[in-house]
Amino acid sequence: MLKISKSLPRFPQIFPLFLLFFFAFLISVSPGFAGQTDSSYEISITKALDSIENAKYEHAVRELREILSTRPDDEKATLYLGIALSRLGDGEAEAFLKKALRMNPQNPRTNLELGIFYYHKSNKEEAEDYLENVVSLAPDTDYSKKAKQYLSSLQKQGTVGPLALNISVGAQYDNNVVLDSGDAPLPEGISRKSDWSAVIYLKGKYNFVNTGTVDASAGYSFYQNLHVHLSDFNVMDNLFDLTATFRISTLLSLKTAYAFDYLLVGGDPYNYAHVVSPSLIISEGKGFSTILEYRYKNMHYINSSLFDTNSDRTGFNNMAGITQNIPLGSYVNFRVSYAYDKETPKKEFWEYTGNKGMAGLQFNLPVGLYINLSGEYYNKNYREHNPAVSSRTRKDEVLSASISATKTLSRVFSFTLGQLYVRNKSNIEVFDYERAVTSFFINARF
Repeated sequence: MLKISKSLPRFPQIFPLFLLFFFAFLISVSPGFAGQTDSSYEISITKALDSIENAKYEHAVRELREILSTRPDDEKATLYLGIALSRLGDGEAEAFLKKALRMNPQNPRTNLELGIFYYHKSNKEEAEDYLENVVSLAPDTDYSKKAKQYLSSLQKQGTVGPLALNISVGAQYDNNVVLDSGDAPLPEGISRKSDWSAVIYLKGKYNFVNTGTVDASAGYSFYQNLHVHLSDFNVMDNLFDLTATFRISTLLSLKTAYAFDYLLVGGDPYNYAHVVSPSLIISEGKGFSTILEYRYKNMHYINSSLFDTNSDRTGFNNMAGITQNIPLGSYVNFRVSYAYDKETPKKEFWEYTGNKGMAGLQFNLPVGLYINLSGEYYNKNYREHNPAVSSRTRKDEVLSASISATKTLSRVFSFTLGQLYVRNKSNIEVFDYERAVTSFFINARF
């Protein structure tokens, strides 16, 4: 019988193991295996992009960081991570967006995202540079349209910085002078006289906190009109305000504001008010947003020789409302709102409940022209009749419509032409009136 010698070499025993590693190597470098690796990458990057589009930014960040752990120089993953962090308000976004830009300086999406990032950081110069790059790199594309919208907004805002000042000087013709500064409720006595007036309106704002997640500002507004003939109806309004906005997430922000309003009519104190107005802002993405607002106003009216029973209106007002903003294409925004309010003054015949509905269109045209159209219906039902006026309980239906057009003349100056029409239908004749106001203003923003 043939016997196998124990002295034979051990090569045949290790040969199968060698073959196993050899074939594993061939598989790893084969086109099929590479295709599987690329397929896994594409699946991961697609999942991350889908998370960004559905506002699941935390999921996107985790997915993209995992990709970059094995592909640290991947442009697409770097850019998307910068976008996701930017949407979260994370300052780390800047580093990733700039890294993506170094990889491909001609990418319009990267320039756009950097422009948006600096826009929200109130860095006007940086934002403009990147947004203008987008317009030159990708003209007549969705990227350039978006960039132009942000550039237009920057132009409207004027200088973006800690301190801003807006000045409007102009004239108004009122065919039925009613005391109304536009910022506060004033007497409902109707003069039924027409007059011209010169108007100056100043608004200053100081942003003392701007972290991206928390913004806070203090402001002061001054309004003065000077009638040609009806000087007893001249209005001076001083408004001080404090505002803070907290960005809870990219979808949700909480805004709260306090204001103190002090008003004079004909040189005499007329009223002052404390106003607190918290609101919740829900950003649904792509320009859609919903605002839920509550307002509490504590009002103190002061008697004068012209308004000797003015203090009867002292009291408070509670209002709750909702506003929906809907973009219609690249240059048009639609807004619709509803509000319910209840006023509770000292005298019951001034007490009322109201329902207000409003709809408006805003056109931001690329030629530096901004047009606003709005219409409003306000129904007011009073609690008691005023024995000094009528035996009937008062009911008012206020219909108003307005149009204004603003043309930018430069980055600082603009011109505004406006028309307002108000029809107050009341079951009591003294409160039934029509009113039309034509306005011309030169505006400056610093």
